Amino acid sequence: MAGESVLVVDDAPVNLKLAAAVLRSEGYRVQLASNAEQALMMLRSSLPALMLVDIQLPGMDGLELTRLVRQDARTRELVIVALTAHVRVGAEQQAFEAGCDGFIAKPIDTRTLGTRIRGYLDGSTTVAPSGLDEGTMPAGLSFSGPEMEGLRRSFLAEGTRQVRRMLEFSHAGIDTTSASRMLHQWVGSAGALGYMEISQQSRTAENLLATPGWTIAGLREILNALLYSFTSPKEAADTPIPDSIASELARKRIGLIGFADEEAERVCSALGKVRALPRLLEGFEPADSDSVRDCSVLMVHVRTETLGLPWLQPGLAVKQPMLLVGGREDLLALPPAVQARACEFLIDGWQPEEVIMRLSFAMARNTTQAQPHRVMAPAAVTAAPRRALNGKPEIVIADDDTHVLAVIRGALQSIGMDCRSASNGPDALKLVKELCPNVAVLDVNMPGMDGFEVLSGIRAEGLPVKVIMLTARQHERDILRGFELGADDYVVKPFNPLELAARLKRLI
Repeated sequence: MAGESVLVVDDAPVNLKLAAAVLRSEGYRVQLASNAEQALMMLRSSLPALMLVDIQLPGMDGLELTRLVRQDARTRELVIVALTAHVRVGAEQQAFEAGCDGFIAKPIDTRTLGTRIRGYLDGSTTVAPSGLDEGTMPAGLSFSGPEMEGLRRSFLAEGTRQVRRMLEFSHAGIDTTSASRMLHQWVGSAGALGYMEISQQSRTAENLLATPGWTIAGLREILNALLYSFTSPKEAADTPIPDSIASELARKRIGLIGFADEEAERVCSALGKVRALPRLLEGFEPADSDSVRDCSVLMVHVRTETLGLPWLQPGLAVKQPMLLVGGREDLLALPPAVQARACEFLIDGWQPEEVIMRLSFAMARNTTQAQPHRVMAPAAVTAAPRRALNGKPEIVIADDDTHVLAVIRGALQSIGMDCRSASNGPDALKLVKELCPNVAVLDVNMPGMDGFEVLSGIRAEGLPVKVIMLTARQHERDILRGFELGADDYVVKPFNPLELAARLKRLI
């Protein structure tokens, strides 16, 4: 039943946050413990329906924890599922002998974790097989949003720092116990986050340290490969950038202003995918300097430390298109004149491909009115008359969530836009054909026809309607698919209505 409590015991913070996010999205109440001792203390005050426990814990391991729980009459009937990144022969049998009811091997398929936990709670004998086959990876996480993308970012940054530290001190000697534990954590964390290459290389390094006679040279070779994977991560189900976008940005200089080191490293890695040329600029670099003039696009990192820079002050004249990067609330709090200066916004929690998309949008809107990615209207089709822009812009909103419709409608009407709404795909397409509005805002997931199908219908009719896609999945596959079908922009849920309003104003 909904609301059952699950206790997750794992010493890796990333794994704890991932499990908590997935299980809470499935309706479970989640408690977290980072070691066996903490778990035992929590069990004294509350009894969960299930305990998901990592076998390899610092101090008392997960198997010993399981034995103690089984010896206590109060907790004896607790459902216990073992969790481990080890795939050695006998690991599953050891878990069952200790008293575990089930066994899940890392990396976890986050799409099915909630269902598998439900099966264990119901006592099902047909629970899905544990773990993933070697070399395979889920097609995508079952959740998304700024919190999880922030988790990905912090995982990559911390992993990069730790691998560099291992390399720095490897010649002087390495603490194999600590290194093995960290590598063991990365096997599961990287896999669940979608970084299969990092997961596999971490497993290789962990196995090396467990092999008698390993050498520093051999370890350094693996660590160098691991470092490259952390700094240039290849995600599961990586989606290729369309050639039209890649060629548009190839060899273009992109100025990065006021970026924190970790954020700059991520942006540079993303730009490398399309052979763009990032240039790190000082925050007080004059707008008319040769370094700035040489850039095709400028990106400014909006954060507390950069709010005093001239680039974020009203009155600055900039010739190049500018893209502002930062937290949603920080961007929306900027003075209107600064917001208006930006051709594009890039919200924290972005995927690497989103940097490319936003830069492409910024360049296109700054240099030409043509829209090369738009499907052209068939010659025989005559579009409905457009509402004159000296009146109120007309917006069609399509979403099957009535609450979302109400929030969007209220926000847009408050800034002088007329809104008509539809709760499914077919009604949305019919409404767009009848009204030919200035902009259609389409949710990706709708009954009848999804947002992509409605978008395809709009473009097939040749209607001169701009389209913004709403998606609850911050995956580059959705973004790129929408762009290739002719979308003009997109917004990721959950979003601030003011962000949608700002993007609508730019399109109109």
